[in-house]
Amino acid sequence: MKVTIRDIAREAGVSPASVSLVLNNKPCRIANETKEKIAETAKRMGYELVHKREEVQAIQIIGMIIPSVRDDFLARCVEGVGMYASIYGYKTITCNVDDSTEKCLEYIALMRSMKVRGIILIPPLDMNMEGNNERLGEALRKTKLPFLLLDRAIDRVFCDFITADNKSGAYMATEHLILSGHENIGIIAGAREVYNTRKRLEGYKEAMAFYDKSILLENIYYGDYKMDSGYAGADYFWHRGITAIFSMNDEMALGVYGFAHDKGLVVGEDISVVGFDDADICKMLNPPLTSVAQPGEFMGKKACETLIKRITKEDKENIRNNYFAPQLMERASVKNI
Repeated sequence: MKVTIRDIAREAGVSPASVSLVLNNKPCRIANETKEKIAETAKRMGYELVHKREEVQAIQIIGMIIPSVRDDFLARCVEGVGMYASIYGYKTITCNVDDSTEKCLEYIALMRSMKVRGIILIPPLDMNMEGNNERLGEALRKTKLPFLLLDRAIDRVFCDFITADNKSGAYMATEHLILSGHENIGIIAGAREVYNTRKRLEGYKEAMAFYDKSILLENIYYGDYKMDSGYAGADYFWHRGITAIFSMNDEMALGVYGFAHDKGLVVGEDISVVGFDDADICKMLNPPLTSVAQPGEFMGKKACETLIKRITKEDKENIRNNYFAPQLMERASVKNI
């Protein structure tokens, strides 16, 4: 039986990551004594470090499909996947589908032909529209590869799922506006069919109900997670006299800033807004945007860890969901009344 890195790690009493770093001569802070122990254990167990490099690289690939390359949160997810994959000797290929199910299906087929070891998918926004969920589920199953969903869920596609606690994050955002003295709070939601939209709307409603605030249908504006819909949502609320807004992502919150600028309004004074994702630009806005941070890098690492355990069959348990705790990053975009 072929000796693996995990076998050596168990024998030497160290982590698989340490074994991988030492045997591949990667820079690390592992003590020389531990390095020698790992090397001796590997030699004693008959581990052969020199493989047919081309053959190994051809099969040790994880495919990642993302909906956009213009999103800081998604970039952090990709970074987390890449960092964890490299520790275990896997390479990653990342494909951008521009929020299109059609492109997503093409890349799933491509990855199948490339014989990747597994697929991590952050689905496009139209994933649950017009039967796209069934088409995506069928395409993923047809690959006969381990796969999981990251960040967004697809209706009736059952597999491992890693995401942030969207409901909790939306509750935090809404509660922050309430505790800052705001009574009438509007929400700029994303597309109705998206899992994150549903969960964040639940969090908004739960916070409003807990603090005995009215939940009005006209206080919910559905956008598409793009800046223009944030602008339109701010315009809609301004004309209804609503000056406190929870935006379901930072890009739509930027649309609120754009509306305020065009109307000569001051964010944090005339209009208050909380975003979601905590993109890098939040700190650079004037005023800086209060936003709910998702731990994208850790979510990416967990996705990669989960997938590798499925690939190696180390984890044979039933599929499971993993939820990461969000955090409210308070800045100056909300007026304290």
